Amino acid sequence: MIETLSIRDLSRRCKEETGRYRRGEPYSERYCLELFRRAIVQRDDDAWTVTYEQYADMVRRWLGPSCEGDEEPVTRTFERFWQALDGAKFARFGSLSAVLQYLKMCAHATRIDRLRATRSAGREEPLDDMREVPDPDDVEDPVIRRVDAADFWSMVQSALGDERELLVIYLSYAIGLTPRDICRRHGAEFPDVSDVYRLKRSALDRLRRRFR
Repeated sequence: MIETLSIRDLSRRCKEETGRYRRGEPYSERYCLELFRRAIVQRDDDAWTVTYEQYADMVRRWLGPSCEGDEEPVTRTFERFWQALDGAKFARFGSLSAVLQYLKMCAHATRIDRLRATRSAGREEPLDDMREVPDPDDVEDPVIRRVDAADFWSMVQSALGDERELLVIYLSYAIGLTPRDICRRHGAEFPDVSDVYRLKRSALDRLRRRFR
């Protein structure tokens, strides 16, 4: 039973399965997902340490060159992730992919905070591909076109409390997926395209009210 494995064994199996995934071989995500579960649901410090070590390099890549050589943004990303989730929220994630997408969203939020702080200190740096939020492809909403990425993601973080709404907005505007793409790629979390439309509209309605 996977629940009886030690943290050390889980870590080893997680690394092995990640290696298989990267080589394009059949793999299982359950060992890595169990590490996250113990770290978040059980608040197991050893599991959290191993999870950090396993995914820190991935977070560094997401943070980009502007954070290179600085461990603080990596730590801040994991802190966001840790503080935002609990057992009930974690249970809504149906796959390792969904967990990692949320972690990636936390990395983007950290990067944007850092860039905004740099700009406010008088050291202008470009926001690269995050300068503007793409136009929505299925739901017309002027709020998306009228704010820059930093303001948008700040609004998202503060206005949306539902993890599925956050994920839909992230996949729609940071990744650029249509509702049908989201269903195809993340069917475990979003099996019905109408559910994606509903979550997206609900989130945008709240963001529109907050923006006004």
